[in-house]
Amino acid sequence: MNVSALEEYGLRCAVQLAALEPEHTLSAPEIAEREGLSVEYVSKFMLLLKRADLVRTVRGINGGFALAKTPSEISLNDVFEALGAKKNSDDFCSSFVGKSEACVRGGGCSIRPFWKILSLYVEEFTREMTLQDLLQSEEHALARTIDLAQKNIEQLKKMHRQLKEGLKT
Repeated sequence: MNVSALEEYGLRCAVQLAALEPEHTLSAPEIAEREGLSVEYVSKFMLLLKRADLVRTVRGINGGFALAKTPSEISLNDVFEALGAKKNSDDFCSSFVGKSEACVRGGGCSIRPFWKILSLYVEEFTREMTLQDLLQSEEHALARTIDLAQKNIEQLKKMHRQLKEGLKT
């Protein structure tokens, strides 16, 4: 899995805002300093997050950026979508055809179910994990990650059964 710099740094900036007390703000230079990024790069993230209504701006001497919702109301998927993250397509076969016009594997591909399940799992996982989860200690975040993974095992089994049924038809 590749996570772009935009997604990694944008998420880190969102977590900076999530850690603020209510009614507090951070300026782009403050976020940039905390994350070791350029002010221009942080400003780009903030614009994208603002367009998605995840961040609000406050004008004035104590102005800056703040979350537009509580950290528990903003999923990682919300952040990634706002930053323009590319979702995995269900049409894996047409995405990687090589020199051919169609995938040489055609039907009966053993790779397609792997990508489909992985894509669905990552999307579901990022929908359930919130900025609030990332405000906790690393140990807590790991425990939350494991809880979500266990919760989704049944869903993965269901997807597996559906894929098996689809292969029979």
